[in-house]
Amino acid sequence: MTTRIEDSVSNTRHVGTASFSVSTRVALQLGRESISSSVTAIVELVKNAYDADAEVVRIRFAGLGTPDTRLVIEDSGTGMTVEELKNYWMVIGTSYKTNIKKTRGKLRVVTGEKGLGRLGLDRLCVRTEVESMRLGEPDGFKLDVRWDKYESHNNRLEAIEHDLYSIESLSIDPITATTVDYPHGTRLVLHGLKDAWDESSILQLRNELALLVSPFQGENDFSIEIDTQKVYEKLDGRVQIQKPLLDAANWCVAATLDQLGQLEITMSSERHETEFHMKPTPWSEAIKKQGLLPLCGPLRMEFYFFVRKDAELATKTLRTNEIRAFLDFNQGIRIYRDGFRVKPYGEPDGSGDWLRLAYRRMQNPEGITQPNWRVGYNQVVGAVFITHEQNADLNDQTNREGLLQGKAFDHLTVFATKVIQFFEVHTQQFEASRKVEKIAIEKAEDTAKESIYGATAAIKEIAALAAKLPKLNPPSDSRSSVTSETAEIARVIEEVHKKLEVATLGLERSAKLFKEAEEQKNTMANLASLGILAAAFGHETLDWTGTVVKNSKWLLENLLTEAFMVSPNLKDELTEALQDTATEAQKIRRFAQFTLGNLSREKRRKKSFDLAATVRRVFEAFSDVLQIQRKTEIELDGVPTHGCFIEGYEMDWESVIVNLITNASWALEDVPASQRRICVILTSAGESWALVFDDSGVGLEAGTQELIFLPAYSTKRSARGEMIGTGMGLFIVKSFVEEHSNGKVSAQTKGALGGASFEILIPKAELDSFKGAL
Repeated sequence: MTTRIEDSVSNTRHVGTASFSVSTRVALQLGRESISSSVTAIVELVKNAYDADAEVVRIRFAGLGTPDTRLVIEDSGTGMTVEELKNYWMVIGTSYKTNIKKTRGKLRVVTGEKGLGRLGLDRLCVRTEVESMRLGEPDGFKLDVRWDKYESHNNRLEAIEHDLYSIESLSIDPITATTVDYPHGTRLVLHGLKDAWDESSILQLRNELALLVSPFQGENDFSIEIDTQKVYEKLDGRVQIQKPLLDAANWCVAATLDQLGQLEITMSSERHETEFHMKPTPWSEAIKKQGLLPLCGPLRMEFYFFVRKDAELATKTLRTNEIRAFLDFNQGIRIYRDGFRVKPYGEPDGSGDWLRLAYRRMQNPEGITQPNWRVGYNQVVGAVFITHEQNADLNDQTNREGLLQGKAFDHLTVFATKVIQFFEVHTQQFEASRKVEKIAIEKAEDTAKESIYGATAAIKEIAALAAKLPKLNPPSDSRSSVTSETAEIARVIEEVHKKLEVATLGLERSAKLFKEAEEQKNTMANLASLGILAAAFGHETLDWTGTVVKNSKWLLENLLTEAFMVSPNLKDELTEALQDTATEAQKIRRFAQFTLGNLSREKRRKKSFDLAATVRRVFEAFSDVLQIQRKTEIELDGVPTHGCFIEGYEMDWESVIVNLITNASWALEDVPASQRRICVILTSAGESWALVFDDSGVGLEAGTQELIFLPAYSTKRSARGEMIGTGMGLFIVKSFVEEHSNGKVSAQTKGALGGASFEILIPKAELDSFKGAL
């Protein structure tokens, strides 16, 4: 075989070269077949006019509603020479704009870079006349492009030729045939339009162009005009960038990711005179498991949150319908590059919801004061701002329908999601505090009213009784009157007794209801505890049961056929399979025993128990998972073997330890196996026991030490930044520790091992309560 290859190589001789060529089919694929709509094609042509330093671009329709509808797109830019036409405009995929970065005259950052925008003309029409006059040149040119020439599959792209003419000026208007003042720029005359342009489609174009430029950047020297020759007169005129009603917003959020990877977030409200701030924090500390530095480059995000209600401003009152109209047109979080919109992100109709705000809201429809409240897509107006220069890895797809998917875009999404989550948490906490304050005031008012009412009634009764007291010493001949007044006093006293009995009965009923509510709450907590253990059991036993099933099938297929005589080459495999089966089955048995043990009534009874023994028992149940499968070193030298008694539910504390183990395992996933460690220390701290749980994982995200204990708050994310954790585990831990055992739990972003650190202080049980246990 080797000899034949060598002979073949030695017999070769160079006969020439070969190169790839491009079929005319490519023009169709990059034009009509890759650009999704005529609106998108026109937007690309408008951006080309911006890159030509134009101050105005006009989109003019003629003959609307007739078979001879034409479209003229003309700009006041610098125009082109014939050489520039041939060397740049007619070269598909030219790198010209990529190389120049900024325009010559106005020093604008160029918006195009792929050199494909003009192929959108094939998406729009059958024939295009390109007229251009270069600023300062005596003559211009006209190029007549017939796009149907590219429909032949047998031609090469470079073989297609188009007629080119010299022209003296652009002064003849192609629609009115009148003389106009048009000293320089580029005009595109489109014949044989492929789409029917009616009022709704032109309105769609107008709305799309209104969102093309960022509404947050203020005035600029570039405008867009639409002219339908008064067919749809209300759509004619300059496309106005609707000024946002930012003063009506309840909150403004601004975030930056700088060149050093520092993330900073500020959330403020002029209405509430309140501000929340996350100081500049390194990317690796603010967002875990996403690398040391963001691959997306520097970013800026700005958005405004609106409650769809009337707003009292300093200058006027904005009604709900005004705010709704503004939101309906602007809602969503868009992406702008160098001031121009990147489609399709943040469409006002709800499409392009790249941060999944609507989905998250649908999954969590609770009110704003609830812990797992999520902001709605229709409540925010905002954008993320990127640039060609600083965000080189955030490139457009060829069809201009979004950015290329990859790690850079994932980091962009992670950044934006982090900012949204920061806003949601602080908004919920702020509104919840306002609700508590309001409820407290209302309760105080009700209590005061009841007290006043009760006191008034009592005073009246006492006054009436006092008025009758003089009659208690009547003359000796008025015995019948004494009897009558005494009976009246007795009657009043009896009524007071009845009122007291009713009040006492109401108090007893309230106490009973409160006790039932507490019992229901404890039951739900116990069920949540069982859910944690059951989920852990199902997750951890998946691989073990798979091994058991696989080996069992193998034994069924081989052992039965060799029941009386096992061949030598099969004996070792059979022995190993049997040993694996027995080992894995024992793991399942031990773990199942631990889990099912939580169902015992004894563990669901509040009592004194030995926390040290509980900690060691839980780690023993997880020893195979942690040490063998996950290669994690466990350090329990700081946990006594016994004698650390506390008051509480033993079942709760098993769940607490399991939850901390689960969180640590997730944090250790990206750590080299040789560095994975979990250390638990249980020591006496005065009248309490101090339990410290450390791991060598990625640690907590900066500023989340208290937030992680909130219900539905999670820092576990997918690669794209979507929350994947339930956010309930540490909330349940806090509830068990603080409500059931009167303890206190806290967290640090980095502990003794470099990862997260949890410290739990639990009051020691009274000696008399566990003497019998000793």
